[in-house]
Order: sequence, then C-alpha cells, then structure tokens
Amino acid sequence: MQLGPVTLENRFVRIVPFDLERHASDLRDMAERSGERLATWPYFNPPGDWITPWVATIRKRAEAGTLIPFAVILPDGKFAGMTAYLSPEATSKHVEVGMTIYAPEYQGGAVNPACKHLLLAHAFEQGAIRVFFNVDERNKRSQAAVKKLGGVQEGILRDNRILPDGFVRSTVVFSILAREWPGVKTGLEARLARFEEQGG
Repeated sequence: MQLGPVTLENRFVRIVPFDLERHASDLRDMAERSGERLATWPYFNPPGDWITPWVATIRKRAEAGTLIPFAVILPDGKFAGMTAYLSPEATSKHVEVGMTIYAPEYQGGAVNPACKHLLLAHAFEQGAIRVFFNVDERNKRSQAAVKKLGGVQEGILRDNRILPDGFVRSTVVFSILAREWPGVKTGLEARLARFEEQGG
C-alpha cells in the first residue's frame, strides 16, 4: 500500500495536498466560525489560541509521514475544509481517515460523502485492506455519519486519549474492509447521485 499527497476529484469536490502556507489562514477562519460545533474536536481548547498548536501538529506529523493532509476545494474554488489519511501502515495495509473538518455551511450535504468516496476509493486502489475511523464517543453526529457511509463499529477504546483541556476521551472505532468496499461504494454513489438530482 502506497499513499501520498495526490489530487483527487469528482463532480462535487477536489481534494488537494494541504499547503500550510496557502491553506492555513482558510483553516483558521473556518475553525473560528465553527465555534462550539467543534466541542469534541480533539484539538479544540478555547479560550486561548488552540489553532496555532493544531497547525503545528499538522506540519510536524506531515513531515514525519504519519499524516497526509488534504484541503477540500469546491468546484467554484472555495475552501470547504480539510481531511487526511492518518498513520498509514504499509505492512499491515491499513490507514485511518480523519482530522476531517468542514465549514458549517457545507456540513450535512454532499461534501462529506464525496470526500469519503474519493479517499476510500484511492486507499483501496492503492492496496489497503482496512480503512478505519476514530470518533469521540460524545460525537453522535460523526458516529451516525460514519455508519451511514457503511462503517462497521469494531468497539470502544475506553479512556484512551487525554485532550488539551484535560478531558479523558473514549474513542469509537469503525472500519471498512476491502471486501466490503464494493457494497459501500455502490451506496455512496447512489447518495451522490441523489445530491446531483437535487442540484448538489
């Protein structure tokens, strides 16, 4: 399995390698506008400047090869958010899809399923046998979104992460296996076709 910075696109979104010099200000603006929607975001730690250390984490992990971040761009060129491959494991052929955040106005529409379709398809095409998602146990909305994609809940990692504000988080783990991808792909494409019929 070989994953790296690539450009992926479909009729809804274009995913491009995240450029900190170019996209960091867009990311900061989007995060500031999202406010309490990010209450379970693992880097969220107001009232101080929590975004600067988050961007530093993106840079550090990208340079170490444990994060492959992407900017999500709409057909009209607007910045819609970011997403990433995390901790790709070439030997075991698995990778996490995460660090996903969208501007409030693009949540609940075609952007997330369109991005997931691209990321999942690319990962499996590159030889992944398992793609997984780690979700804060408190974040019921994200859990529902992963289930809607076709993710299968594997279990809960109890008290496995201490967040910047000191909260001890439990993480719900979901996965999609290569042998499940054809069915998941069909479902995703049907969802996206409905969005297209509705005009996006």
